[in-house]
Amino acid sequence: MKLLHTFFLAVSALYTFVTAQEPKYVFAHMVVGDTAAHDVTTWGIDISLAQAAAIDAFALNIAYGDPNVPTQVANAFSAAAANGYTFKLFFSFDYLGGTGPWPAEDVASYLNEYQSHPAYFLYTGIPFVGTFEGPDNAGDWAPGGAIRSSVGDLYFVPTWTSIGATGVAGYADSIQGAFPWAMWPVGANNMTDGNDLYWQATLPGKTYMIGVSPWFFHSTTYGGSVPWVERGDDLWATRWAETLDVNPDFVEFVPCPSLIFFL
Repeated sequence: MKLLHTFFLAVSALYTFVTAQEPKYVFAHMVVGDTAAHDVTTWGIDISLAQAAAIDAFALNIAYGDPNVPTQVANAFSAAAANGYTFKLFFSFDYLGGTGPWPAEDVASYLNEYQSHPAYFLYTGIPFVGTFEGPDNAGDWAPGGAIRSSVGDLYFVPTWTSIGATGVAGYADSIQGAFPWAMWPVGANNMTDGNDLYWQATLPGKTYMIGVSPWFFHSTTYGGSVPWVERGDDLWATRWAETLDVNPDFVEFVPCPSLIFFL
């Protein structure tokens, strides 16, 4: 009963966020590397579940060198087309996964192929795109850099958490917004929205995307690391409450397998 109550509180917070002020958008982080067994029908089911939860788009996390990515990206866009283009997709280029950072020409190739697709998410009429890390390749995304020179205008909201808010501020001319990968409590401390408010204050004039997640863990099967889990407790509900306090432009939630099943 407590789990159901927490879930409905979260859904209520999500509905309030979506309807409170336009434009506000909610995304779900989708790791394409975990979808090797998907087909167009499976993607269609995922899209239907996401729409039922008031989610606007999938952030397609794609890693360079992953052989599943081309097929599954095509499947995702085919499913969105079959859904009538009412659900959107955009790319989040993963610079830490796969076989290494994304070469600029490969980023441009994906964007040039899909940015004009009716299901590609646009913000203020501009193709929206993100990254997972990759600040060492920031020059590729700069005005006049290799990517924009090939692709054209982009609404770029990277996740460059490793260099912090002040580091990201040094690239203010290259970005339109920011998304820190910081949505779990550290150690025994409670999660607060202090970090979110700090990023907003450090990057005035830029849009802000907040992350929401119920928990996060690593097992020894992932890279041989020591297993660990971030403390979740009532994080799913409290993080949505923090979202309403921060009032960001975008929300991206990072679901765990049990959350996908629950939805």
